[in-house]
Amino acid sequence: MELYQFLAPALAAYYIYRLIVELKNRRKFLFTNVIWLFFWGLIAVLGVVPHEFSTQLANVLGIKSNINAIIFIALAFVILLCFYLSAKIDNMDRKITELVRQLALDESKIRDLERKRIQEMKDREEGKFINKI
Repeated sequence: MELYQFLAPALAAYYIYRLIVELKNRRKFLFTNVIWLFFWGLIAVLGVVPHEFSTQLANVLGIKSNINAIIFIALAFVILLCFYLSAKIDNMDRKITELVRQLALDESKIRDLERKRIQEMKDREEGKFINKI
């Protein structure tokens, strides 16, 4: 057995354990954890039986070379991850824009209320001063 056949499953097991702990602590979304669990599970399987798994995968996908099948799957995973992250970024951008707009409106209301309060205090002070004269 090669070194990577010990290293890849060990590394995958460590990250799968971390993902399960984060899922229990609800630090990440379920969908994100499922994607990463699938990824690290695939890494573990490829580490233990690389040739057999990649050959089966190539046969299922109808690709002649097992290396090409692995590269194809890896590229598909990266592209899907990019689309997912792009959608998340767009969503966060929209939420940040809404929050900034709401904060600006709230700050404007607070400033208006402070101006009114200061004006009322000035009016009271002028009223007291006029009453004393």
